[in-house]
Amino acid sequence: MFKVVDKVYVTFEVYEELSRCKDLVKLLVDAMRWYRIELIESEDYSELEKEHPELGKGELSVIASAKKRIAFIEDRKAERVAEAVGIDVFNIPVLLFVLKRNSYLKRDEIAQIIKELKLKDNYFFKKDIEEELLK
Repeated sequence: MFKVVDKVYVTFEVYEELSRCKDLVKLLVDAMRWYRIELIESEDYSELEKEHPELGKGELSVIASAKKRIAFIEDRKAERVAEAVGIDVFNIPVLLFVLKRNSYLKRDEIAQIIKELKLKDNYFFKKDIEEELLK
């Protein structure tokens, strides 16, 4: 990811959500030690929350705080809201396409990432997206 962006910002709300899973928060804390990841206080998202009560505090805090940054969001509804307010959104497939296009990842590395996401996170790509990534 750091081949694409200089720094990653994580809101306290996202950190709080991740902290509910000991393994996830440990990974984040370890990553914050070694990479350019900064924990930030989010911007006020109360208006967004009124307009989009279906979104969680993590997604809302990211959208409110993104400002001229790229938001990394995996929730489809939250992606649409972010894009509607003018925020560029990355998700796992977009990130992998960018890394592939810029020759940062080879086909076999992408295949391994897809395999691990399926096994470890129960994350599945749409068939056409997976096929395109593996071309």
